[in-house]
Amino acid sequence: MRLQDKARIKFFEAYFHGMSMVERLVHGASLNVFDRDMIENPYPFYNKMRDQRPIHYSLALRGWWVTSFDLVQEALKDKRFGADVRAYPQRADRIRKQIAHDPERLKNFENPSMLGLDPPDHSRIRRLAQQGFLHKFIASLEPRIALIVDNCLTTIDNDPVFDVVEALAKPLPATVIAEMMGLPESDHAQFQRWSEDLIDGTGTNDIGKLEKSMLASRQLTNYFRKIIAQKRDEKGDDLIIQLIRAEEEGDKLTEQELYNTCQLVLVAGHETTTRLISNGLYLLLKSPDCWQQLRANPDQIPAAVEEMLRFEPPVQATQRFVREELDFHGHKFKKGDLVFLSIAGGNRDPAVNDHPEDFNIEREKINQVSFGYGIHLCIGASLARMEAKVAFEKLLEKYPDLNLVDPDPHWGDNPFFRGHEVLQVRKASNKGA
Repeated sequence: MRLQDKARIKFFEAYFHGMSMVERLVHGASLNVFDRDMIENPYPFYNKMRDQRPIHYSLALRGWWVTSFDLVQEALKDKRFGADVRAYPQRADRIRKQIAHDPERLKNFENPSMLGLDPPDHSRIRRLAQQGFLHKFIASLEPRIALIVDNCLTTIDNDPVFDVVEALAKPLPATVIAEMMGLPESDHAQFQRWSEDLIDGTGTNDIGKLEKSMLASRQLTNYFRKIIAQKRDEKGDDLIIQLIRAEEEGDKLTEQELYNTCQLVLVAGHETTTRLISNGLYLLLKSPDCWQQLRANPDQIPAAVEEMLRFEPPVQATQRFVREELDFHGHKFKKGDLVFLSIAGGNRDPAVNDHPEDFNIEREKINQVSFGYGIHLCIGASLARMEAKVAFEKLLEKYPDLNLVDPDPHWGDNPFFRGHEVLQVRKASNKGA
């Protein structure tokens, strides 16, 4: 790493530390998303913020934080909050100046995926993309998902200890979404690496990770450019061919929108599910009674998955921009203000979930916004739930007495995507090995 890059990182670390101290002195609570204590366990910070200032302006991030469940849900469905930063000239022009030296990044900024769009463009692209995620079709994938899980677990049959992230949580969703898109099996490992690099570039001040993320974005765009060109002459019904047909039938899906949609579906289609599976297994093995209860009652797994999503959401927060000057529960928001909506904070709100700090797979009513809410509700939510359900069914069946090698494994550094980079587990029958 270059000396100037190291200096820049140290500057940002000092800046966030200083601003969080000021916030703590003035308001009694603060959120420094790059603080190691918060990365390891962010929930006490969100809980304190929600109790004291559920709507809080962060000096460090120069944006508002909303941490109570009802307010997060309200903002996610309120049309006065938008996802498209280009609607705010001051913010957009500042970003354009920062990336003006990189034509590819500038092009991507001017042509965001549906995640960064507002209606009507968001509605149009989402309508096209969600055809590949209809509930009936997702349900039909269960046998194939089960076979993929079996194949993943076969690779570690003779290993007394294995990393569940590398063996199952990563390859399962990557393989499923790639097959849905009709991508060659020989490319699966490569686009999995691109996807990881893209995610690593969010919520970080590490120059190296940012550069790798930008490179991955360019490489994925070039990859899809070639794949789409090939598929224009193919027959079939995979997701990419469906999108191409929709474009040709006059739904005005531009070439860039096609690339962006493919990239978003590929990355979102497996990164969050990877964390759902690994986070969920960690929670179950930290609570052996829960593991044994599901072993005896596998029909409770879907409910347990909902509690995993609530308790350790893979995506910790999402962002919106204020579309017009407004009063939001006594706080004056200006047009263009950045607002972070805390999924993690909302999910642990005692106003909507009794005893929210308890991981309880028998919870009767689970209130969570881990897949979002409103018009941006994740189109792949049913698929993620299905993959997690099958993964846990197979793990419980094949390894009924798993246990954690490290009871307190290291959490990844990304403050917005929570998960373990490595989660080693041991097969109990080989404990003496």
